[in-house]
Amino acid sequence: MESDTEEDDKQYQQYEIRDGILFLIEITPDLLKSDSNLGSHSQLYEILSSINDLMSELIITMKNTGIGIYFYNCSPSPVLKPMNQPPGFYKLFRLNVLNLQNMKRLNDIIQDSAINPVEGLFKYKRMEDENHLSVVLNKIIDEFSSKTEFNRKKLIWITNNDKPYTETTTKDNLWRIVNDFYNYKLFIDPMFLSSGGKRFDTELYKDIFLNTNFLKPTQSQHDNEPTSKDSPVKSLLSSQIRQSIFRIKEVRRIQFSCDLILSDDGSVGGNFGCSIKGYTLYSHERYKKDLLLYTKEESIKKVHSSSEIISDSGKINLPKDKAKSLQESKEAAGIRKGYEIGGGQDVIFLNKEQVDFINNYAFDHRLIEKDEDGDEDDDDDDEDKTYIATSKPPYLKLLGFRDIQNFNPVYSCGSPIFITSDITTSTGYSNSLETLASLYRSCMKLQQYAIVFGCIKRNSSPYLYALYPTQTMNSTKLVEGEEFPQGFLLIKLPWIEDVRSLPQDFIKEIHEEPDATLVDQFKSLFKKYELDSYDPKQFPNPSLNYFYKVLKYEILQMELLPGERNLSSNDVTIQRLMELKQKFDSDDSAQYILNQINSRLSELEERIPKRVISEDKPVKKAKVVELDESAVLVKWNQGKLNDFTMEQLKTFVKKYPQIKVGSRKSETIENISRFLESREHK
Repeated sequence: MESDTEEDDKQYQQYEIRDGILFLIEITPDLLKSDSNLGSHSQLYEILSSINDLMSELIITMKNTGIGIYFYNCSPSPVLKPMNQPPGFYKLFRLNVLNLQNMKRLNDIIQDSAINPVEGLFKYKRMEDENHLSVVLNKIIDEFSSKTEFNRKKLIWITNNDKPYTETTTKDNLWRIVNDFYNYKLFIDPMFLSSGGKRFDTELYKDIFLNTNFLKPTQSQHDNEPTSKDSPVKSLLSSQIRQSIFRIKEVRRIQFSCDLILSDDGSVGGNFGCSIKGYTLYSHERYKKDLLLYTKEESIKKVHSSSEIISDSGKINLPKDKAKSLQESKEAAGIRKGYEIGGGQDVIFLNKEQVDFINNYAFDHRLIEKDEDGDEDDDDDDEDKTYIATSKPPYLKLLGFRDIQNFNPVYSCGSPIFITSDITTSTGYSNSLETLASLYRSCMKLQQYAIVFGCIKRNSSPYLYALYPTQTMNSTKLVEGEEFPQGFLLIKLPWIEDVRSLPQDFIKEIHEEPDATLVDQFKSLFKKYELDSYDPKQFPNPSLNYFYKVLKYEILQMELLPGERNLSSNDVTIQRLMELKQKFDSDDSAQYILNQINSRLSELEERIPKRVISEDKPVKKAKVVELDESAVLVKWNQGKLNDFTMEQLKTFVKKYPQIKVGSRKSETIENISRFLESREHK
């Protein structure tokens, strides 16, 4: 049983994602040509500029990411360092964790491009032997192998050369090396660029990427069509380079994985369900204070901190035992966590088993236990009862369905989670993909969403959720130009704590139905200014980005103009609001509707009775009556020290340093009794 528990613990262990991203760019004449779609810049400039901006964003959100930039088919350059073998293979900087030196090196190239164009620094020189490409890829494997600090490694191969080889032996060598990438779990993300109005031909690359999942099919291909060697592969236009490079920073973060129980041993459905996993759709940037610094003279020093466990008798040294966890070592030393009750009057202690019992949400979903004949079993004899399998967290249980028209987005109590089937688990349900797909098609056909209940994590409380299909008849486009994947959104619905948080008058008082005229007026106003699509990436955190912008300009020695310090220059939301205000000021019909809304709201305000807010007077704390020694001695002789309050006992203890204050009232009384007994013996 202990080994099973350890395996379960390992399953839920979290680790930090450390991406090692290596850009391999092939220099070609078309890559160096100016492109009208890029403001007369070349594709190479757009690639390097996008990588530069990508690094500026990664240093905020994923600072432990590694970036390296390499080139082949390139002439010697003062900004490049040779890789020795093969000739024509160079690096701008090696694959390393984001640092100031590499960021400044690339940023200087972009900033000085007006004086020293990128096309002059990187010149095309074809490698003498086409087999040198195999050597380049082998060198890339060596670069990845030497960087053990990254737990996910990815090669971004950028080229617009659709004829990488002519000999069959070269093709075989490339195929073997690409398969080495696949076997070593080194992902290759090829970016095939179209140039000169000519579409990239991927036929030769399909041969060397055979038996891998590195090539991406086009978005127009249906999901139920299996990918094969003959499947079309997407090529990128010049205008799509920046968008594709910026998608590299998007990480598929699995938030949870559990079983979705559709039927649990019922008389109709039997034991039926599917294994699912939930992905985080988006997350906000936040400050993370994991490093404390202070200034000493003209240098910056790191703050070092340490903690000690101290009792009344002195410092407690925990024995170093690798076989025990920190919590187990504390319990062995007599250190336990206490929970105050009664306003701090007493403290109770719970051990690990008691805490696990309180936080255990495993239970049987069936209302009535039935015997083999289908009759209700009323026998209370524990020996005759058979074992009933309970659902241990994490799990989700289907409760029923509701019409999509009844879903109210206002009742969403958290960010939605994208749900898809989990076909990788070996302990869950089988045929999960087919089961979830059938559930999705049924919800789409009947225009309904599911109501589920359960714990999505082992240590989380049960909650009520809506399982909402992503593509419905009335769904809006979220991201412009992209198809949102088919699946379910797991949306938190109001549950016990949410209802308790509502104001008291909201629950007790009966509210009137919304004014129909007012609703129609708001609808007509919102239709004029409705967003065509919404992409959270287009609305970054303004304060966080401005903080790093100032740091970037200071460290990279760039000039920050006064106009770039304005709020409107750094907050996309303010920019959109200013645009909206300009449209609104020039629209007479919108202003007329707003005037009607304001007048209607004024009428409703006068009609609705004012709510009287009762003033809660602060409760004065009762003055503690101090105890003198004679009163304490009388009660002690009578054995009635418990008649005093904890506050009175504390005031008495403060007069005598020899008496220790206990964590509970009983301990304090015991300490006072010992003190009085010791004085009598003297």
